[in-house]
Amino acid sequence: MKQMPIAPFDLPQAQPFLLEGSDIGFLFFHGFTSTPQSVREVALAVHAASGATVSCPLLAGHGKDPAALAQTGQSDWVGSAEAALETLSARCARVIVGGLSLGATLSLNLAARMPDKIHGVVSINGSTGLYRPEVVAPLYEPQGAAFISGIGSDIAEPGTTEICYDRIPRETLKERFLLTNATGALLPLIRQPILILQSRRDNVVDPQNAPRIATSVASSDIQLGWLERSYHVATLDYDRGLIAERITEFLRRCTA
Repeated sequence: MKQMPIAPFDLPQAQPFLLEGSDIGFLFFHGFTSTPQSVREVALAVHAASGATVSCPLLAGHGKDPAALAQTGQSDWVGSAEAALETLSARCARVIVGGLSLGATLSLNLAARMPDKIHGVVSINGSTGLYRPEVVAPLYEPQGAAFISGIGSDIAEPGTTEICYDRIPRETLKERFLLTNATGALLPLIRQPILILQSRRDNVVDPQNAPRIATSVASSDIQLGWLERSYHVATLDYDRGLIAERITEFLRRCTA
């Protein structure tokens, strides 16, 4: 009998995972339309170097198909993030949250609203509501298409692919814009140490989000680093090793 090929979203690397370690926890979120595959290599490196417990959950509506994403919105993604934080907090004395793209937005959102549970935050190419008008306007056209082309695999390194949706529900993109803008308004509430990493060339998120975060938060410990060789999915790109090193160093500083 001919064996059916495994669908990308069924591959082991696309599944949520937990790497057991110390009582220091690092909660690491993937990006919009993506899966834990996009942050897995960095997560493994951070775990190996720091010994921390690393959790990479799967956000609601992800890892299935675009129709599943269409059934979710910002409250569902925030709910996924909050549930993952609750689970990791139950086993770790101190928790640092971080993520890529929407995962970074969720990390910033949690850090602003739940300061007692979070001891540091990492934003990698995070979005906080800076969009060009020509990107937003089509989402509100009365006769607009139900789906638009996907935004995944913005990677400089040849031969590297992100497991993600090839199309995005238009209504769901509106939910993303609402969440990113709301999170931008919450930035002044963030007082924890923060590590901001941003690709110089990012074809999905405006790089000016990085200085906006750095100048808006109320943290006294702010680190902003530019990624010179990677595009948006930097955790799968040329700078993935550097990202792992910076996060490992940050975890040590936050928990010293």
